[in-house]
Amino acid sequence: MKPAIILTIFLLLIGGCSTAKTTILGTQELLLDAQDLQQLGMKNNGTDCLTEEYPTNEFSPLAQYSFCDYTINSLNDTEVIIQLQKFTNLNDLNGTYQYSSQHYRSVEGLISVNDYGDQSRFYLNNENDYGGQYNDPNIYYYTLYITKDEYLIQITSKGSSKEAAEYISKIGRQILSKFG
Repeated sequence: MKPAIILTIFLLLIGGCSTAKTTILGTQELLLDAQDLQQLGMKNNGTDCLTEEYPTNEFSPLAQYSFCDYTINSLNDTEVIIQLQKFTNLNDLNGTYQYSSQHYRSVEGLISVNDYGDQSRFYLNNENDYGGQYNDPNIYYYTLYITKDEYLIQITSKGSSKEAAEYISKIGRQILSKFG
């Protein structure tokens, strides 16, 4: 055999038997930048957004995770947490979305379904959520879950203003606009 053919066969054997892991980039481009924050009337809480990349394989489909902490300027004591996750396949994304967006939540707090794309759920906490009876009745927790392509977007606010719902909606739409 020719050396090129032997090398090709060798590389195919190594590649086919390899347990090599790949890392997929993606959540960093979806984070809010300074212009986004200005448009939304928000500020970073003094910490950088954290992005972690994970080695992926058939048993570990989470490729990247980003976490950011913000404050809504016009709403006193209202914090916003944005979590972005990118998965390697839609089945694992869907399973995580179904679990995260429904686990511990009652239907009484459901504000909307599918208003932000293929799959979305928008909630306001209430006493019927798991552990909801322990929440301060003067604090509102809004949570918006959205899936887009291989991404799971979760936006959560905590504060004393019911007006945060409008901001959470705007944040979700701002992130979705980055998909182009």
